[in-house]
Amino acid sequence: MGRLTDRAVRAASEGRHGDGDGLHLIVTATGRRNWLLRYQAGGRRRDMGLGTYPAVSLADARDAAASARRQIAQGEDPIDARGAARKAARPVPTFNDVAQLVVAEAQKKSTNAKVRYQWNRHLGPAYCASILDRPVNEITAMDIAVMLRPVWQEKPEVARKLYPAVRRVFEHARIMLRDEHGIVMAQNPAHWDDLKAMGFAAPQKLTRGAHPSLPHSQLPAFIQALRQRGGVASFALEFLILTNVRTDAVLKAKWTEFDLNAMVWTVPLANLKDRKHRREGFRVPLTDRSLEILRQMQEVRTSDYVFPGLAAGKPLSNMALLTLIKRMNGNPPGKWLDPASGRRITAHGFRATFRTWAEEATGFPHAVIEQAMGHQVGSEVERAYRRTDVLEKRRELMTGWASLATE
Repeated sequence: MGRLTDRAVRAASEGRHGDGDGLHLIVTATGRRNWLLRYQAGGRRRDMGLGTYPAVSLADARDAAASARRQIAQGEDPIDARGAARKAARPVPTFNDVAQLVVAEAQKKSTNAKVRYQWNRHLGPAYCASILDRPVNEITAMDIAVMLRPVWQEKPEVARKLYPAVRRVFEHARIMLRDEHGIVMAQNPAHWDDLKAMGFAAPQKLTRGAHPSLPHSQLPAFIQALRQRGGVASFALEFLILTNVRTDAVLKAKWTEFDLNAMVWTVPLANLKDRKHRREGFRVPLTDRSLEILRQMQEVRTSDYVFPGLAAGKPLSNMALLTLIKRMNGNPPGKWLDPASGRRITAHGFRATFRTWAEEATGFPHAVIEQAMGHQVGSEVERAYRRTDVLEKRRELMTGWASLATE
């Protein structure tokens, strides 16, 4: 028989009040009344909350305590059992639920707009539509094979990025299901051995540095056609070509990075691809035409970004440049193609155009050209002793490049 009564529970003062066999009523200084069961299981003492009075009555608390004692008698820890039951009651996440977590984590680690976009696209409906809304623990290796086959041979560059991204989703899901749902995934359904057994071979290796590019002899005509279009994207693309800087740095360029009087743009480390190997930003000499573009953008300034996007406070997107080049080519693609591959040129491809021109049509030293590409020059020892970034030499080189573009 318990020691407490309903009346005693209502009138109890601050402190701990026992009902027997480990059941206690805890009254706080604010008058809140909580039920607690103190028990011993597996050689350790534990306290298990049973709810708050009056939502849980004295009789309810005694029933809950009795049920817990029966579990203890059967060798089961009631707190662990309750946690497992709560995990089992949670809805199992879908592939999309877990993929969004993986995408968000990957995007945090990259400042490259293209990389961030690719993570979202690869793990979205473009390629994963067949498994997107299914519980992640019900997806099989056969499902993964069906999803991957359309891109495996036709789009090997996509496959080489898509497959590890999908595999990472299931690795994340394995831990999530175990810790939050009490579900054990025996094996990653994207395991390579299973795919190999179904006839998959490693996709072809990516071709590095093969961005479609324009011969430098066609650059003046392209610039002329570009200027006829107008708009922020056109200015951004021409500025990218004239400075020979990577797309991400141009799109993220802010007004605070520019010294227009000194005709210098200092790209901050955060916007550089090789920022891990640099100690300071990359100085870019500006030509007369580059300054002209900046002043035109300054006249219509609406943002901290030099080339603002449509969304307030956001820079121009990489897709804006891709769309611009696509429209300049027409449909089907026409004039501005890489003669070697027949593919439509890309914004990044103009770096190859510049490099080819600098090597073939100028007499500038290799080190100056490499600096203009934003590459590291020389050995680690040489770099430790070098105290110049040959800015003025590069200014001469970039002035020649700008002259070619306006012939």
